[in-house]
Amino acid sequence: MKNEFGACLDKNGYAPSIVTFDTDCCFLCGGQDEKLDRHECFGGAMREKSKRLGLWVPLCHKRCHEYGPDAVHVNRKARTYCQQAAQKAAMQEYGWSKEDFIREFYKNYL
Repeated sequence: MKNEFGACLDKNGYAPSIVTFDTDCCFLCGGQDEKLDRHECFGGAMREKSKRLGLWVPLCHKRCHEYGPDAVHVNRKARTYCQQAAQKAAMQEYGWSKEDFIREFYKNYL
């Protein structure tokens, strides 16, 4: 299965990340010591689109994803950092303007 831009999707519907090419280390801390989770940069109603377009990053399961004080699910600054990186990557990869991105994701994160 492929997305609308021709990228192959894995069995869970994820395209390869376009936000980072190193998916073997945490996007936020660079760690490789614990289990990494795939974090969709835009959640809720935009989760499936994030997966399909490769707008996800690998994060340490506990420290950077869910439970640590700097984890994206508890720290707005960390979450915004990931969203901004994803928006920049999408605009570059897909040739979108800021307005194109807003049409797709309903908000500008830059």
